[in-house]
Amino acid sequence: MFRCTAQEKVKLRAKADASNVSAAMLLRETLGLVSASRRRPVPAAAPELLAALSRIGGNLNQIARWLNTAEARGDVARIDAIAVAAGLVGVERALSEALAQNARKGDRPC
Repeated sequence: MFRCTAQEKVKLRAKADASNVSAAMLLRETLGLVSASRRRPVPAAAPELLAALSRIGGNLNQIARWLNTAEARGDVARIDAIAVAAGLVGVERALSEALAQNARKGDRPC
């Protein structure tokens, strides 16, 4: 623990943010105690895109659960491959549409 003024603290946090490390890591690195690994910045994504991707992921999980349940019961031979393919095509279309809507808004895709 150390003491500093509010202005010094603001400068410390700004420098840490610019270096993409925590203030504590910046201090440890400055003192030569550690060699900091740089964190990658988190890419920005539209909340609507994240919600759409979450729904699509839910659909994929439902398909996977259905296939796993059928396999566990020994019903693999009775699985309708056309129905599974149609479900996956629907997921792919939903993903493409979500990405296209995001691109039209001018946001970068994740």
